[in-house]
Amino acid sequence: MKPIRLAIPALTSLISAVGISSCQDDVSTIGSSIVNGEVSISVDSLILGIDASTIDALNIDTRSTTTLLGNISATEYGRLSADYVTQLLAASSMAIPDSIGVERVDSMRMVLEIPRNATIGDTLAPQQLKIYRLSKALPADIKSNFDPQGYYDPDDVVATRNYTLSAIALSDSAFYNNRTLSIAFPLPKEWAVDAFNAYRKGSPIFDWPQDFNKSYPGIYVRSSFGRGALANVQATRLFLYYHYFITRNIVENEISVEKRITMKDSVCLFASSPETIASSLLNYKPAQSVVDLVSNGKKIITTPTGYRVRLTFPAKEILQQYWAADHNLSVINNLTFALPATTVNNDYGILPPPELLMIRTSEIDDFFANGKVPDNKTSFRGTYSSTSGRYEFSSMRQYIVDLKNKGRDIAPEDVDFTLIPVNFTTESVTNSYDGSITVYVTGCSPYISSPRMAVIDTDHAVLVFTFTSQIVK
Repeated sequence: MKPIRLAIPALTSLISAVGISSCQDDVSTIGSSIVNGEVSISVDSLILGIDASTIDALNIDTRSTTTLLGNISATEYGRLSADYVTQLLAASSMAIPDSIGVERVDSMRMVLEIPRNATIGDTLAPQQLKIYRLSKALPADIKSNFDPQGYYDPDDVVATRNYTLSAIALSDSAFYNNRTLSIAFPLPKEWAVDAFNAYRKGSPIFDWPQDFNKSYPGIYVRSSFGRGALANVQATRLFLYYHYFITRNIVENEISVEKRITMKDSVCLFASSPETIASSLLNYKPAQSVVDLVSNGKKIITTPTGYRVRLTFPAKEILQQYWAADHNLSVINNLTFALPATTVNNDYGILPPPELLMIRTSEIDDFFANGKVPDNKTSFRGTYSSTSGRYEFSSMRQYIVDLKNKGRDIAPEDVDFTLIPVNFTTESVTNSYDGSITVYVTGCSPYISSPRMAVIDTDHAVLVFTFTSQIVK
């Protein structure tokens, strides 16, 4: 640990035990000795420097329900290009009436759904994408630098689409009511016919995702033109379009006549989903100004890829203070940790990541591979507060308790942590009796929603360690 830059003296409150006496001679004294002695509540609040370094994170796990698409170049951030690959989940059944035959199948379209508040850069900049069909299954441990070469035929372009990320062409009502952009483009009609026939024949490939992905390994979406805009694709869906006929009475020249009217409808048959593999393929080159910050010893975090911060948590020093206290009965109450963070000046409004995962470095791969969530023992959730300008880890009690129980021989891996920008999925449960709300973390994935960057000030880390101790006589 670096020398302490500023130490706030420990706040100690001494609570004297109060003897309780009575004029009744028959009152038993059994158990009264437990209050003999001195109880102290110690709150050590320290601002100190901790050992940390910036590490490369150019090859990371980017499996997520959302994917990035496009290119962006920012002077203070760097250049980022993003394509993506995704498997598809098939609907278990096709919701089309049995009376409709394959001759009424019109087409198939792919629709990319993009939240309007999840676009980065110039939304009016022209973009182009190309779609390819994968020829074999994606690897389960796919990373952000995955090369799709050999997984598709570059000469077999399924579809090409020019687009922008602007909603300016929408009507007024659609502009204000629809918060999602939909980029739709046609796929080969034979895809629709083949899918329709397979469903009608009751093909077993739709029963299980693994069976379907053997026949349809997925798609590769490549950004083929355009710079200056990124889209966060929250869903990729394939719709089958068909038509049918109805008969209606229509009044013409005051005479009611029956007319046959053609109606059109669609059904979503395939879509990306949490049950399937989807991964952004990222190529990030940091700006020279960011490289210079790292070279000068600054602790930098960037997203969706680039840099992370690795640190040595000062658990030994904390426990040394605890063990040095004069007591023979104690309880650790809490340990909180906060790291100041500042925004790197830029013209794109790129802010610090909203949340960080602090996790033992040795457990990173296993954590994401098995879809784990922070357990407050070896992995912790840190939320950025724009008010205080720091990431706050509010509950590390069990971590320090477990280390204390191990004894004084603390291994290096016990204090070796990495800070990773992530997205947390949460669920709120309301207590029906008192109305209190409990928030549970149900998911955690690397943050790939947009470019973010921050300077982490590990020289002024803030720790608050609270424990209660007593000398029993």
